[in-house]
Amino acid sequence: MFSLMSLSNNAGRRASQLLITMLTILLLGKLITLVPVMHELQVADTFSAAEIIWFLAKSAALIVFYYFARFLIAAIPNHDGALSFVKGVAEPLTALLLVIMGQALLWQVLAPFVDSQGRAIYYSAAIIVIVCISVWFVLRAYRHAFYLIDAVEQIGRYLSRLIPQQKTACSQCGAEISTHAHFCNKCGHKTQDYVCCSECGTKVSEGQNYCQNCGSMLNQETTLNR
Repeated sequence: MFSLMSLSNNAGRRASQLLITMLTILLLGKLITLVPVMHELQVADTFSAAEIIWFLAKSAALIVFYYFARFLIAAIPNHDGALSFVKGVAEPLTALLLVIMGQALLWQVLAPFVDSQGRAIYYSAAIIVIVCISVWFVLRAYRHAFYLIDAVEQIGRYLSRLIPQQKTACSQCGAEISTHAHFCNKCGHKTQDYVCCSECGTKVSEGQNYCQNCGSMLNQETTLNR
């Protein structure tokens, strides 16, 4: 019996194998097309042997890419966070890439045999399929957006802990406190003087002329708190 972790690791290893296989197919196909004789051989007076080899290599790589994406999606852990968002949108994204690459590859074969009307029909069908999958992708992204929002908030909290806070010393006991603190967290001594509105008691800056809470004039009606 395999645990979830071992299953994820197995899927990840299979995805790595398929990725290497896909790259090997493309590299090998490209190397074969570089052989000069491949460009001289013609098939049905339409395609050269190099074009056929490269078409077959890309077709095989596209098939391998499909299985690679399946194992890669299975390898993504199903936990809250950015990875959950990626896992949620990975399926429509894979379908979109397959359709875009597949229709371009298929058109390379059909183009010499299709007239302008057939080209319009083919392009229209491809656009409709791409738009439908794009809508699917957007809906998935909307449904899983809160995972991404939570991940951004976690990153923000983590970064805030890394930023050093400005420190000062308490004038009463000498303890280290934040420069924004109003009271010492060790002895309770008030560390900052601030001005309050005499009408509503809201803290205001010393340079203000009017209270931002009630609009009262502050020039001679403020109270200094110590």
